[in-house]
Amino acid sequence: MTLEELEDWIDHLEPSPRVDGVSMLDGYLAAIIVGPCSISPYEWMDHMLGPHGDIGLEGAKQTAAIMGVVDRFNAVSEGLATAPERYAPIFERTDDGTVLAGPWCKGFLAALKLRRDAWRPLLDLGQIQHGLLLPILLHCTDDIGRPMLGPTRPGPEGDAFLRNAYHDIPVVVPAIREYWMPQRVKECSS
Repeated sequence: MTLEELEDWIDHLEPSPRVDGVSMLDGYLAAIIVGPCSISPYEWMDHMLGPHGDIGLEGAKQTAAIMGVVDRFNAVSEGLATAPERYAPIFERTDDGTVLAGPWCKGFLAALKLRRDAWRPLLDLGQIQHGLLLPILLHCTDDIGRPMLGPTRPGPEGDAFLRNAYHDIPVVVPAIREYWMPQRVKECSS
């Protein structure tokens, strides 16, 4: 299943899954891949897609969609392992080409929440490594819609900052992976 077909499949799911499109799904998968610990695909697939995350329950189209998700997971994982400098998140874009990083970042945050305690070292404002999450959290809101990092500076400077902050995401995702890599290696060797 192509990413366009996957987008259409997600758009028509009832009940709606936790991710609302391919961009959000891509952010979710990135967090699962670069996060502090391994998570069973059965768990994150269920968390991300709800009842739509089971292979074969709804027939061939659902199975093809799940395989599309797995294909994207594998592509991101392999890319980050072999060519992290070429990592390219799937961001939504407006008709005029403006990048909308919010959906991708919300997907990343949704996956982070699956193991929030394990992510705690990067969520600690007192740690310099917290900066790795800033370009992502900048585009996220809390449960009542307020910016997670507080409001940006009002005016053109703040608007320009928000408009361009997404450029740092392809840089921080491989850095987050490297940050957690010693822990992940230790987990695999235990």
